[in-house]
Amino acid sequence: REGGALLVKVFQGAGFQELMRSLRLKYNKVQVRKPEASRARSRETYLLARGFRGRI
Repeated sequence: REGGALLVKVFQGAGFQELMRSLRLKYNKVQVRKPEASRARSRETYLLARGFRGRI
């Protein structure tokens, strides 16, 4: 719903930048978060998207 948020665990690799572009079109703010407990070499990250704009 409009104004909603999305938190998703992803692994950086093929398609990551495309996913980011898509989310930035649909949400007001998109942040990439890496947990402190995650190893530095790990590709594990979380995407936090806020302010869903609704169907575009």
